Amino acid sequence: MKARIRAFDWASTPLGVVDSWPDCLHIAVGLMLDSHAQIVMFVGPQFVALYNDAYASCIGNKHPHALGQPARDYWTELWADLAPLLQQVLTTGETVSARDRPFRIERHGYPETVYFDISYSPVRDRDGVIHAVLCIVSETTARIRAEQDLREGEQRLRMLFEQANTGIAVGAPDGRLIMVNDCFCEITGYTQDELRGRRFEELLHPLDRAASQLQRESLTHDCANFNMEERLLRKDGTPVWVAGSIGGVFDATGRLTQICTIIADITERRRAEAQERRLAAIIASSDDAILSTDLDMRITSWNSGAERLYGYSAPEALGRSVTMLVPFDRTDEEPSIIAQIRAGRRVEPHETVRLHKSGRQIEVSLTVSPIFDEHGRIVGASKIARDITMRKTAERLQQILIAEMKHRVKNILATVHAIARQTFLNSRSPDAEVFDARLYSLSRAQDLITRDHRDGAELSALITEVVSPYYPERFDISGPKMLLSARAALTFALGLHELATNAVKYGALAMPGGRVAVSWTLENGRFDLIWTETGAPSADAPSRKGFGTILIEEVMTAEIAGEVVLEFHPGGLVCRVTAPLDATWIQAD
Repeated sequence: MKARIRAFDWASTPLGVVDSWPDCLHIAVGLMLDSHAQIVMFVGPQFVALYNDAYASCIGNKHPHALGQPARDYWTELWADLAPLLQQVLTTGETVSARDRPFRIERHGYPETVYFDISYSPVRDRDGVIHAVLCIVSETTARIRAEQDLREGEQRLRMLFEQANTGIAVGAPDGRLIMVNDCFCEITGYTQDELRGRRFEELLHPLDRAASQLQRESLTHDCANFNMEERLLRKDGTPVWVAGSIGGVFDATGRLTQICTIIADITERRRAEAQERRLAAIIASSDDAILSTDLDMRITSWNSGAERLYGYSAPEALGRSVTMLVPFDRTDEEPSIIAQIRAGRRVEPHETVRLHKSGRQIEVSLTVSPIFDEHGRIVGASKIARDITMRKTAERLQQILIAEMKHRVKNILATVHAIARQTFLNSRSPDAEVFDARLYSLSRAQDLITRDHRDGAELSALITEVVSPYYPERFDISGPKMLLSARAALTFALGLHELATNAVKYGALAMPGGRVAVSWTLENGRFDLIWTETGAPSADAPSRKGFGTILIEEVMTAEIAGEVVLEFHPGGLVCRVTAPLDATWIQAD
């Protein structure tokens, strides 16, 4: 700038030739040019600009054209702001100073706000006349913008700290907490005031404290972060699993100044993982074949039970189509199952046939359930298969044996019937007819017991079967489901047969409008059955007990370990049967 000022045509400016300048101006210009500070000097009423090299670098493309020119011509965009300052110094002689004063300036082809520390002082001659304004400035734009960025960053960090859905705590090097956010308080159950000053390790489960303290003490500039999964104890003593990290903040010398701890509650995740491990263990150890497929019927999982049942190892099965297990005559089953699963429809448990690796057919009981992803969408099917080959073989054998037994029982009953015919001299006699009816009732009860391949008979079905020959439309039968043992069913059949035949001969069924109601209850540990006849002629108790009465009152009573009472009313017979429910002859269904 010395060379530029020396070579400049000052004669063409309001200042005139250099030799005409007052001594004070020469001295000020010399000081300005030798200074490393940013200095500009505005001379005279037109405020003609002179400046040094340090100042030239901060006015951008205004240099060098602004040299020797009135400030108004080259500082036009900020003249309204700059002129009052210069005029104040020029007219009053007072120094004007400010720190970080903003100016709106165009120095790189676009307007920008810049900041300067300024000191505007008058340049006087020996007589005190002010010839110029000496402006010593220091641009602070970079610092101001850095401070603004820092404040904005701190504000963003503060918002992140306060609004984060993870717990954040800042502590001293010894682990004492300085600052915590609301989420940290929610996880631990303590307030911010309760947490400040406490060591982080004090919040941990006793078994986890030593490891956490060792991590904190191991923080160095080269190893400034540790991940962890630990148990916290909430204020109420409830353990909470948390995952997160412990990080160190170091100064320029490498000294640890702060510790930042970030945690998230993973209790539910740990619980879910434990549940998954339990389920995986159950599946792995299950004797049932458990496998899963995607919606394209490709096998995606295969447990040891499936290996045993089907003969394929997991590597052999995974990725293959599940149709490899389906016999040729059942190829439509798997597509139908997947179609129902894909549509969200229930697949009922069912029995079917599948193929072993050897080609042998296996009878299985199959249960199918949908598999959902985390969004609730159906992505596959889970299948549990149980080998029922032995059970089905046993059932077939049982059917054969029952059929054979029924055949033999009928042969025995037929033989008894033939002997009875020979015994009774007159097959048309009342005694013969009564015996035939009792034998027939016994035969029907036997058919009912063996019909469902169970060792017994359901009571309502037994009553319906026994009374079917005796105006069944005139019976009202009601009561809960219950199963009688085979022996008790036969006794009940004979007893009910006696009641029904008595009703036809002497009771309600002997009259056109007569009816019989049979009902029972299972309450308070007792079984109560009542046979009630209505519309019957008046009847008195018989003078002697016949076989039927003995069968009802004594044989049935002994069989059920209960009590049987016959009551004779003007409207008809009432028979009450009571017994404890824990008796071996009865079982609630």
